[in-house]
Amino acid sequence: MNPQMQNYRQYAQAQGRSPAARRPGQIPPVQHAAQQAQAQMMQQQAQQRNAAIEHQLAQRRVRKPTDRNMPDGLEEIVIGDGVEQYKKLREAEKQLDHLMARKKLEIHDNFNKNVKRQKTMRIWISNTVSSQPWQLNPDEEGFTFDSNGEPSYRVKIQGRLLEYDDDDILYSDDEDEEMGGQDQTKEKKIRPPSKKFTQFFKGMTVEFENPKDSLGDNNQMITWKKGQNSAQSGEHDSIEFERRSDENVNITICLTRDEQPERFRLSKALAETLDMEEAERAEVVMGIWDYVRAMGLQEDEERRSIQCDDSLKRIFDTDTFFFPQAAERLVPHLHPLPPVRLPYTIRVDEEFHKNPEPTVYDVQVAVEDPLRPLIFKLTQNPEHQNTLRSIAKLDDELAIVVQALHHHKARHQFFTSMAKDPQKFIERWLSSQKKDLSVLLAEQERGDVAGMEFSKGGEDSVWGGQVVREAVRYRLARAETSGR
Repeated sequence: MNPQMQNYRQYAQAQGRSPAARRPGQIPPVQHAAQQAQAQMMQQQAQQRNAAIEHQLAQRRVRKPTDRNMPDGLEEIVIGDGVEQYKKLREAEKQLDHLMARKKLEIHDNFNKNVKRQKTMRIWISNTVSSQPWQLNPDEEGFTFDSNGEPSYRVKIQGRLLEYDDDDILYSDDEDEEMGGQDQTKEKKIRPPSKKFTQFFKGMTVEFENPKDSLGDNNQMITWKKGQNSAQSGEHDSIEFERRSDENVNITICLTRDEQPERFRLSKALAETLDMEEAERAEVVMGIWDYVRAMGLQEDEERRSIQCDDSLKRIFDTDTFFFPQAAERLVPHLHPLPPVRLPYTIRVDEEFHKNPEPTVYDVQVAVEDPLRPLIFKLTQNPEHQNTLRSIAKLDDELAIVVQALHHHKARHQFFTSMAKDPQKFIERWLSSQKKDLSVLLAEQERGDVAGMEFSKGGEDSVWGGQVVREAVRYRLARAETSGR
């Protein structure tokens, strides 16, 4: 054997650590399990308390009176016509509640439809010039190596919404005029600022008629696009650009509308079917659904399956289709809206700039319905919420008063009947009480012997039978088993 191996075997074997032995480290707290159990117990107690409170509140709501109708026959024992007037008020309140509920549904329906309103935006297009030949002083040298001395022009495109007296119903001054001199110190309502020009358009391109001018400056297409985060970049009332030229230039300004939700131009077949040139995606699908229902194109067995007529065949190019697939099949028929094209001639001649006048266009843009912020203002107004809570509180108080009237009428009827014939009334009352008591105690009544066998005792009774003995034996055995 190798001597090195012999020396190796003479060494003592190292003692290994057991896998189950505890390694040095942080000692787990002794009270951790107890604290966890205590926290769990406290959480369960809190849940039980909350459940008990909710149960009590539910019982209170159940016991709370809700009837606000006067008891029948109350007008016969009440002096005056107060009961009749109250009933008339109740009928008027029911009609008013019905009208308000219907109007509320109509308002919410229109509010959810996101109805847009068309307004007029006036756009002014003008240009200024600098360093044109007719602007240079003949006494000075016209030639310079400075590029700033080259003839150029600057075009400005400015837009603003036209405001009319009946446009904004939220901030009209009619109320202030009606008040007259009653409250002269009251400040007038501040009209909110109008939307900026760039808020209605998401892109603009400027197309030049001549690709190159005499100065050698390329008249390439100018493009402007709204940023992803327009709130940080800011909106503007005008857009300007500058180019070098000493000649008149014809341009076309193309504005791409920014509408949310996006509107599309419909294909010819779809436009003829729906009688619409432009629409939103949801409006198109809803229009197809209304057309299918009006023409009765649904199958009897499978209501989702639609039988196409000649108009729908031109749109979907099939005989039948499932209506859930309509939105996907309509995509080829939805085209982007054409841009608003505004032709303009950039004038750099002296004759025009003696008395320059801008070119004006009126463009229809979609704005939010003025009723929408009014509805939001009314529904979210704290005073409106407080008014609703006060009305609900008055209804609860009225229900309590009506409940008290029911009790007083019953008491009045009780004592009136007893005053007319005390003997017969007492007999009828005792008979009624006896009947109620027999029902509660499950005793016989008017020949019914169903409860007599349970009221009889002894070995011959029901309680001494074999069934009861087995039930008692089973109950005792179950108690002993659970006690162990």
